[in-house]
Amino acid sequence: MGAVTVADLFIPTMILRTAKGFHIYYVFDQPMFLRKKRGQFPVLKAAQKMSSFVRQWIQQRVTGVDVGCNNFGIFRIPRQDNLIFFDANMLIQVSALMKWSQYYAAQVPVTDQMGDQVISLSSDEGRQVDQAWFKALLKVTTVKSGHGLARHNTVMTLALAMYQSKISQQRARDVLDVFNSNLHDPLVDREVVQCVRDAYSGDYRGAALSYVQGLLDQWVPNFSGKVVVGIGWHKFAKPRAERQYSHANEWRNDVLALINRMGSSAASVAMSTRQIQAELGISPASLNRVMKQLQATSQLKRVQRGNQPTLLTTVTMLFKSAMVRRQAQSQAWTGYLTTLMPTVSTNSYEPTVLTSTEMQAVSGDSAPPWVMETRRRTG
Repeated sequence: MGAVTVADLFIPTMILRTAKGFHIYYVFDQPMFLRKKRGQFPVLKAAQKMSSFVRQWIQQRVTGVDVGCNNFGIFRIPRQDNLIFFDANMLIQVSALMKWSQYYAAQVPVTDQMGDQVISLSSDEGRQVDQAWFKALLKVTTVKSGHGLARHNTVMTLALAMYQSKISQQRARDVLDVFNSNLHDPLVDREVVQCVRDAYSGDYRGAALSYVQGLLDQWVPNFSGKVVVGIGWHKFAKPRAERQYSHANEWRNDVLALINRMGSSAASVAMSTRQIQAELGISPASLNRVMKQLQATSQLKRVQRGNQPTLLTTVTMLFKSAMVRRQAQSQAWTGYLTTLMPTVSTNSYEPTVLTSTEMQAVSGDSAPPWVMETRRRTG
């Protein structure tokens, strides 16, 4: 539950549990309208990037995330037997997610297999086809369909690497034709042709790091070389353990993680600034600055109680509390029904019982989540 609250700021609007996994929905407070510019749709590209960054964020915290799923694919229909969380008030501001995505894009490191940070080569100084990961993927013959990042993603990634490396389109077609023929379960020829055509359309710059890493994890688990995508210069700071001082964003993450851990599934936790300082070893001035920044971005709420410790609330804590409360309500309702009608059987999906207002209301309110929670409690 904490992992799908992206950056301790964006709470899911709805969660479905199916036989093959969870489907998480983040609903915008307003639509993103399509406008064509120079033959392209910038809004689609922006939406794809935001979707990709959200999945990368969750992948770092939960195993088994399908980072290669279609951005505009088929979605599960919410039903009483698969809906485990829904709050129509939990809407995300498009501008806020876009701003976070831009920040996150600048923070995503290029790493080798051991987790050490490296510097990527620029597109005119390094070719992706010369990298170890490209050669490793080209030798794989066991890629199957229906297993997350599968045949189509593999062929597309290899094609993009050849496009970035300025390999001719016909040469790429020949190489991938051989690769596809070597697969135990190959694609039909027209799909390979379409992948090459898409890769050389000019809409992409090269293979993306998230896809490369995902393919290696799935099909080349013993890969030990460096993962360098070779698009643009990326300079990164030294690891935190090697620095004397921490960055502000690192302290913010530490404070949020501590409060979420101490708060467990409660809606708030009583903690003083001295406790936080003692736990993290942060100076009073730095903590005060971090707390103000977290409040300004609506990631943290402080409630002063005189001489008593301050009550602290985060978005993640509110989400966890709401999940626990709704699950208890669902179990109580199911138990009540079975006492009235013993023949009623419960399935493996625990239905969530919500009020008609919660189920039907669609609000564009952009107030912080704790304001919405207060309104929900007080009616």
